[in-house]
Amino acid sequence: MSSIATFIDWNTLMFVAIGFGAQLCDGALGMGFGVISSTVLTLIGLPRVVVSATVNTAKILTGTASTVSHLAYKNVDWRTLAILGTGGIAGALCGSQLLLRSDSSRYIGPFISTYLIGVGIYIIWKASYVERLRITLPRIAGIGIAAGFLEAVAGVWGPLATSNLVASGLPPRLAVGVGNVAETIVAVIVSATLVHELGFDKLSRAAVGLVIGALIASPIAARLTANLPKRRLTIGVGILVILSSALRLLKETGWLG
Repeated sequence: MSSIATFIDWNTLMFVAIGFGAQLCDGALGMGFGVISSTVLTLIGLPRVVVSATVNTAKILTGTASTVSHLAYKNVDWRTLAILGTGGIAGALCGSQLLLRSDSSRYIGPFISTYLIGVGIYIIWKASYVERLRITLPRIAGIGIAAGFLEAVAGVWGPLATSNLVASGLPPRLAVGVGNVAETIVAVIVSATLVHELGFDKLSRAAVGLVIGALIASPIAARLTANLPKRRLTIGVGILVILSSALRLLKETGWLG
């Protein structure tokens, strides 16, 4: 009993709550688990590299369940998946190495916080305007590289990958399916790379909490999806990302001490 109490402490329960709320948004929008989990974990003071490793480790389990469902319902275009996944892996490997470079660590925090503020603005914009572009293989590869890089350095994939696949003309059903499967593959690469350097002990408790919270929220999110006002929720997620990233940027640059 004492060992269980030691493992399931208040920190773990906090991660469960974060995973629960993030998965509720993800179930309604097709994105949100990574961006909410990473911004909140970063805001409470965890190092960027630990945040990325933790979120990606959690995504392996949550993403596997999603992958099985999308494959079963034939929501995957294999050629698009191959191109997006290859680009995602390339971007993830570059982002992981950047994140692990000790001599660049002081620059990564402000850069990613600024980047995520832009992502938040982009999410709000996407809630009000959908741009239709022509889908091309180079564009898909570029989306994969950019999303893979952001996945590695910030644990964020959906706002770039899924939204841009839809904007490029891929049917939403396939965009969500391909995006989820590719995200799971990329999460495995990022997690393996970062955990190899950090050690599993530094992130296991947070990862377990996020997974537990996400699994509890998944059936609730599925039921609520049809009734939630998605435009307002999307804008809310964007505002949350902007505010939390801006606060973290102020801390990282010394404005808040």
